[in-house]
Amino acid sequence: MSTKAERTTRYIIETVAPIFNKHGYVGTSMSDLTDATGLTKGALYGNFENKEALALSAFEYNRTKLLAAIDETLGSDGSALDKIFALTRFYRHYDEFTGEMGGCPVLNTGVDAEHNNKQLAAAVRETVGIIEGKIALVLENGMKANEIRLPVTPLQFAKQLYTMLQGAVAMATLSRDRKYLINTVAYLDVLINREIKK
Repeated sequence: MSTKAERTTRYIIETVAPIFNKHGYVGTSMSDLTDATGLTKGALYGNFENKEALALSAFEYNRTKLLAAIDETLGSDGSALDKIFALTRFYRHYDEFTGEMGGCPVLNTGVDAEHNNKQLAAAVRETVGIIEGKIALVLENGMKANEIRLPVTPLQFAKQLYTMLQGAVAMATLSRDRKYLINTVAYLDVLINREIKK
């Protein structure tokens, strides 16, 4: 059973995570956070050392949700090809999944933090590496099981696949047109069938 302090900390993180994700570290003011939580600045700082620690906890909260969804997707039944197609299906509706988070935490936090917050930027880069590694492991296992063929190493293919998916997320976000996401995923499905299906 969690303590009152733990519940308060969790409440703060859950409440401010979408705010930091939408407005960024610099764009989020303490008054935004106190208004959203209904807590005083002192109460927030009683749970977190500073704004940076709170922003990092907020990103980690969103990252945990994203990684859990990717794990569930890539852990689905079937062959390596089935799992990769499950991933492209997940990204076809990625904007719906990330809606309550305030958008894609990798894109939003990554772009915002790159020149403003080294610790947050490093956390985003680490997250990208984790996701690419998860995809690469599925591909590697698929090659070992003789289910797929790859024109490059599993990690290289995973990096290119994730780059195209995130590029589609970025364009859909910037243009406010989800066709970028839908069309890119449709193209990736064709590419996967052509390039790695045995």
